Amino acid sequence: MKKILCLFLLSSGVLPAGDLKVVDPWIRAVPPSSPATAAFMTLVNSSEHPITVSGGTSPIAGEVKPMITTKKSDGVMGMELVESFSIPAKGRRTLEPGGDHFMLMQLMEVPKAGRTIPLVLTTESDGKTESVTLQVPVR
Repeated sequence: MKKILCLFLLSSGVLPAGDLKVVDPWIRAVPPSSPATAAFMTLVNSSEHPITVSGGTSPIAGEVKPMITTKKSDGVMGMELVESFSIPAKGRRTLEPGGDHFMLMQLMEVPKAGRTIPLVLTTESDGKTESVTLQVPVR
């Protein structure tokens, strides 16, 4: 029964991780010359406390950091490195192209479409620090 549930969750794009659920995670495929790429997903907090996600690790990147998309007064879009993303109690945060995302920097391996890449996110909630381990498809 556990195997069937796990297969259902993986095929539905929802990965359970305690109070933090990760929905439809994916990493952008990039050309070999790219020093960085981005990871996108929806983070859903099912707990009564805010959850902070401060980045993480991946074997293909030297750093995995949260980035927000900014817009200057002249309308020019940019990105800014932040310490963490906060997901409110019973709330969600969508990380998507053109918006907030995790930046995988200092690539040691080029993520190619069709592969699956390990990604570990570091979370904190109610004074507890935990790691959430994902297997993220590249597309």
